[in-house]
Amino acid sequence: MLRLLFSLTSQFLFIALLENEKCLKSSQRINFRQHSENFFPILRKILAKTNHSLKKIEEVYFTSLPGSQTGYRISLAFVLTLQLLNPRVKIYYLNSLLFQVGKKKAISLISIDQKKTKYYIAVCETTKCLIEPKMVEQQALIQIKRQFSNYLIYEDFHQKSNQNLTNLLPKKVRFLANFRQMLLYFQLLKENTTKKKFSL
Repeated sequence: MLRLLFSLTSQFLFIALLENEKCLKSSQRINFRQHSENFFPILRKILAKTNHSLKKIEEVYFTSLPGSQTGYRISLAFVLTLQLLNPRVKIYYLNSLLFQVGKKKAISLISIDQKKTKYYIAVCETTKCLIEPKMVEQQALIQIKRQFSNYLIYEDFHQKSNQNLTNLLPKKVRFLANFRQMLLYFQLLKENTTKKKFSL
């Protein structure tokens, strides 16, 4: 089984190729506003180094909205094109807020503007959303943090310090680990799904 995993819905660009659960090659890098320039060249390099082609890929897993609209459009254009090239390929997606925290008990945040006055938010626990994805401003966010004060906080694909321990540095999300952990929770992308927008 040859699987392609990728994420373009944040400042990070992530691509990995798995064969029978073994990671053949992966790349995770900060790629702010350069997904359209770098996604396909990096994907081609990974395919070349592993001696595989797009036609051999049997399953694709990618992160969907909320997150970068541009990254999402590139993702959707790619998977739809791949389905034309190989109609047997199966495509799976998962919303970025749930993917970001995995199976942890956490508040998941994706900032909407550079000043971070608005966020997409979900509160998750073992893959369940206690608060479904929605948009909030700072005041509402403060109230939610108080309500879930014992939860971890993930923001823009970094694990921030515990709310009670403010001296810890943020840690980058390890995309490959999260994909491996969450593969069973991705949803199959059906033909009629592609006609809808993944929006809140």
